[in-house]
Amino acid sequence: MAELADLARTAGIEVVGTDVQRRSEVDPAHLIGRGKVESLRELKLEGEFDLVICNEDLSPRQQRNLELAIKARVLDRTEIILEIFAQHARTHEGRLQVEAARLHHLLPRLIGAYAYDRQVGGRRGGVGARGGFGEQQIEVERRRIRKRIRDLDREIEQVRTQRHQQRTGRRRAELDTAAIVGYTNAGKSTLLNVLTGAGVRAEQKLFATLDPTTRKLELPAGREVLLTDTVGFIQKLPTDLVAAFRATLEEVTEADLIIQVLDLSSPAVEEQAETVEEVLTDLGAADKPRVVALNKVDLLGPSSRRRAIGALSVRYPGAVAISATNRAGLRELLSAIDHASRGDAVPLEILVPYGREGVLAELRKVGGVERTEYVEGGTRAWGWAPRHAVRRFETFSKGALRAPGGR
Repeated sequence: MAELADLARTAGIEVVGTDVQRRSEVDPAHLIGRGKVESLRELKLEGEFDLVICNEDLSPRQQRNLELAIKARVLDRTEIILEIFAQHARTHEGRLQVEAARLHHLLPRLIGAYAYDRQVGGRRGGVGARGGFGEQQIEVERRRIRKRIRDLDREIEQVRTQRHQQRTGRRRAELDTAAIVGYTNAGKSTLLNVLTGAGVRAEQKLFATLDPTTRKLELPAGREVLLTDTVGFIQKLPTDLVAAFRATLEEVTEADLIIQVLDLSSPAVEEQAETVEEVLTDLGAADKPRVVALNKVDLLGPSSRRRAIGALSVRYPGAVAISATNRAGLRELLSAIDHASRGDAVPLEILVPYGREGVLAELRKVGGVERTEYVEGGTRAWGWAPRHAVRRFETFSKGALRAPGGR
């Protein structure tokens, strides 16, 4: 419920109260019991509120019945999240994905919008507003929405193709890729900014960043990886949004490494970690190499910090405590990223002719050079490279085998 209040405030809504009802089963007509419906209606008549938000997804029937009974606009959790996404989408891609999700959610609710308009009257504006439709207009509107959804699906598929081409281009650069994931407002964008100078918008709001950003990150030994900030996760992430944002979420499924950011200062950090685990499992990315960053340690006192780190380190051995805002723990985090991203490393021994030292610079960029030795034919080097980049150094490996003393 606290998170629902945060969602409402992020959408620009003033929260004036909350209420919880415990029931053995959901009322199929109203979600909540009739007594609770009547008490809400009385509060509405007293002018206490003009909008009700439910923390569960409502069926079109439940939403329509609640609006008619309470005489107020009723939204569910999905509609609030959709509203926030609509407000925060900045790029053409983001707007396409949000519009598709909203239309998929709206389509079965058109009859409810019409009934509410006939009973209460007037067109409404603001968050989650829906206009009324005449009975014949409903079918016209349904056809229009279905056509728009088809058009959006085609455009989103083009975005997906473009993203695939971009990833192919990155593979040609033969750099490993890492995706930053985490619960919304865990500090992912702030971390990307301090590590790469990306300048991504970072605010203390839920879903402040929707559009993925990729930047090069140079690790301490000089190797480079491509780091991508992704959309934040949340409990009960609407399925329409997951479907619409699949092109964006593929950045996670295609990454070589996952960097999971946890908000250590949140009282619900363990539940948030569980939500991220569930989403990663749904995306088929749970088994990828992973580095866990315990962010916002600066917001906790010494004893609280020790307890929180100790509890999460049981679940995530090797987790790194950081403060992205204060730049604390970043050296340890970079070292962990360097180590974890070597999972598919192949050892190399190469002989680089004098005058071709750029080859060694390339090896340091995509892999590592552990030691060198100057010999008659050039510089012999021992190091490693990701398996997908090994072919770039095959010619020099053969030279190393032929050189005097080669193995």
